[in-house]
Amino acid sequence: MSNQRTFPPALGPGATIGVIAPASAPRDTTAISAGLEGLQSAGFHVLTGRESYEAVGYLAGTDQERLDELHRMMSDDTLDALICVRGGYGVLRILDQVDFSLLAASPKLLVGYSDITALQLGLFKHTQMASVSGPMVALEWRDPEGLSCRHFLALTHHAFEPGPIDPDRNQETLVAGSAEGVLLGGNLSLITRLIGTRHLPDLKGAILFLEEVGETPYRVDGLLAHLQLAGILDELAGIVLGGFTDGEVEHGKSSLTMQEVFEDYFGDLGIPVATGLRYGHFPDKVAVPVGVRARLEARDSGEAVLSVLEAPTR
Repeated sequence: MSNQRTFPPALGPGATIGVIAPASAPRDTTAISAGLEGLQSAGFHVLTGRESYEAVGYLAGTDQERLDELHRMMSDDTLDALICVRGGYGVLRILDQVDFSLLAASPKLLVGYSDITALQLGLFKHTQMASVSGPMVALEWRDPEGLSCRHFLALTHHAFEPGPIDPDRNQETLVAGSAEGVLLGGNLSLITRLIGTRHLPDLKGAILFLEEVGETPYRVDGLLAHLQLAGILDELAGIVLGGFTDGEVEHGKSSLTMQEVFEDYFGDLGIPVATGLRYGHFPDKVAVPVGVRARLEARDSGEAVLSVLEAPTR
């Protein structure tokens, strides 16, 4: 693996988007049709990897079908980006077989979030290529005028100028301080599942951004304990927390709050920690680049700002 970070081409009107489904199938056909129309209305040409996305249980096809589609689209020189249909589950089942050198030979932007975290971190580990944790076809692209798609288009355009990741809203300080490093992260569960595999990038000196959905405080506690026990938390330059949604505790059940869990694991690390990044499993969110240099300023005033120092595309 080269230690030289690489960047896919910038996107603009007329770019060709390849649609892939390496994880779960769309929940309904109207969702993907609306997403394809949304991409086209944004000025993109669209090429789908398959005529249909028949579900095999919770998967968008068999492992071999999803892997073959991914390799075929990674190799296609006519494509400028690969945008995933949705997350869900399935990337981990094929990750060991993914030939990331195909994307290195034909650079294009990989876009998705949630389960796609594993694919994006594997891509960075094996090729040092940047990607974007951003809008997916059967979800956010149904509303191309929404915040997620508008932010993604600005982030990946050739005219993008580095600055605050969310120009309209700052983050909040959990632990004060400042740091610079490569921005890496995504879904917390997927990151912990890469520990001990050959697909987790070196997180030493990184600014780690995290989100999670459907996990109660005690489950998040266990996931963060895994990062701590693996020695990862002690090596980070900074941490930025997005949404930890749909993790409500059963009524009447004793529990720590999510905030208390964060304070327990992050309070004494000696690095800046911010919360409130508009990123996660909810509609109005920013797109977050993976593999770019960033700066985190968590101020004593309580206001924090995560800034990207370079574009994810060139």
